[in-house]
Amino acid sequence: MNKKHHLLLLLVLLQFTASAQDSTKKQPPFKISGTIGVSYEHYGLSRKPTGWTGFTPRKPWNQLRFNFTPTMQFGKNFSLPVNFNFATTPTNFAGPYTGIGKQNLGQFITNPMNSFGLNPKYKWAELLLGTQYLNYSELSTGDIGVFGAGVDLRPKGYFIKFFTGLSQQGINFFTGPPATTGAYKRTNWMFSLGKMKEDKYEFAVNFVKAKDDSASASPPPPSVKPQEGFTMSLVAKTFFQKGWYVKVEGAQSLYTKDMTLPLDSSKSSFKPFIKGNTSTIKDYAGDAGIGKKGKNFDIGLKLKYIGAGFQTPGYPFMLPDRFDYTLNTRFNAWKSKSGTHKMNVVASLGKRVNNVTSNTLKAEQFIANLNWFTQFDDHFSLNVSFNNFGFQTPGGINPYGIKNVSNDFGLNPSYTWGNDKVIHLMSLNYNYSKYDERDVLTGNITSNNTHTGLLTYVPTFLTKDLSPDFTVMYFRNTLPLFKLTLITVSSGLSMPALKKKLNLRGQLQYNYSKTNSYKNNNNLIASFNSDWKVTKKLTWSTFISSNQFKYGDEITPNNARYLESIIRTGFNYRFE
Repeated sequence: MNKKHHLLLLLVLLQFTASAQDSTKKQPPFKISGTIGVSYEHYGLSRKPTGWTGFTPRKPWNQLRFNFTPTMQFGKNFSLPVNFNFATTPTNFAGPYTGIGKQNLGQFITNPMNSFGLNPKYKWAELLLGTQYLNYSELSTGDIGVFGAGVDLRPKGYFIKFFTGLSQQGINFFTGPPATTGAYKRTNWMFSLGKMKEDKYEFAVNFVKAKDDSASASPPPPSVKPQEGFTMSLVAKTFFQKGWYVKVEGAQSLYTKDMTLPLDSSKSSFKPFIKGNTSTIKDYAGDAGIGKKGKNFDIGLKLKYIGAGFQTPGYPFMLPDRFDYTLNTRFNAWKSKSGTHKMNVVASLGKRVNNVTSNTLKAEQFIANLNWFTQFDDHFSLNVSFNNFGFQTPGGINPYGIKNVSNDFGLNPSYTWGNDKVIHLMSLNYNYSKYDERDVLTGNITSNNTHTGLLTYVPTFLTKDLSPDFTVMYFRNTLPLFKLTLITVSSGLSMPALKKKLNLRGQLQYNYSKTNSYKNNNNLIASFNSDWKVTKKLTWSTFISSNQFKYGDEITPNNARYLESIIRTGFNYRFE
């Protein structure tokens, strides 16, 4: 598809929707909502000294984007949601180096940067076409987008779901520059059968499969092997009176790490869906929760076990070999009748046991999350937060396993005051983060400490159409032999024009950054954007920005600099 084809498609869509809206006068049962739009973006980059390539372009020089996302309702029983978002220039990591500089139709519609979806629905039957993000359960599928076709049928409390399509294109190996690892084309299948009654119960059985095409990359990736995986799970959810609930899911996976290896009858199989070979691993996972939900108080216990060999195609980055258990709660501590005094707490507390299969490398990790908000009066409020998260892995070929654990503490007081002309808001946000990382060869643990302070002042004028804001940020990151300091000062101003049909906003930001004893870097960013309501339904938006960055003496050549600029403009039409 070239740009002429895209413009022709846009004109056809505009004509179709205009005709559809005109028909509403004759056919009141038809309704349409959503948006349609087109935008153009120009990217510029100037580097000095001439010939210096230390900073590479981050966008295509020119990009044309389209969006068409209406929902058409035909009478009471039939609806047609449409989701078309696409660009003319491919920008995924593979780029022109793997043979998709000039995309054919198949590459274009399956490119991860584009999204084409149609979901026609008649009563309890829905057809799924194009790019879909489908969540069946926590242990089967729900974390990836797939381009394909399927159905979602829900007759009389039962449901039957099926979908199949591509989740990944074939990417050729390329030595560079830039080097491209490459990947195999992957086809996904997913199926779910069950029965449910809202707020009462749900029972389902899920099947998920993914398989790579070993002939889809030429030359093939030397460090990536074609894989195949199959997962089945059983889900049960029951909701009782007074807010009590029980949720359980059990799953089993069969995953082949290398399809090029020979079949092995001693390995587990689930014919005809997957045949075991030398690299096939079978394992289990479970997820269970029990609790009670109320108006002012929630409490629940959640358990999750993921076997060392468990791997499901629907969650490709799930951390295996662990057991988590957490106690979760939410409660309103107190609230005044006027609503000016209140306290809300959301918290969870538990433990993660990593490397369950290894006695020597087994590690226990504290898991906690806290968000405590208090409104003391009409003027002063305070929010306190704490998060502990991360993961650890078995040693494998190294004597020590990976350890990445972070502890974050946040404090956010806010104070407001004012009169009948202006209301002032002053907010301070302080965050401390301690990140521990273990070297897999030496076992040494390095602590990465970060302090961040953000002070914001926003006056709201009640008698003027001006909205300024002012922000100061201090950031400091320290670890052995390294120290980074960053200071940011920014200010913005918003105002309406043309009888409030035009909204204008400008922002100016200066960044000072310094690493160790090197000379500091200087960064100045300026931006301007406008939104003009040409008509009640048509908006013209424009965004202009420039980013001037001057390095100190930490890189070669010293005092290198670049000027990065973006100009983006486009129209957006809103249906009613």
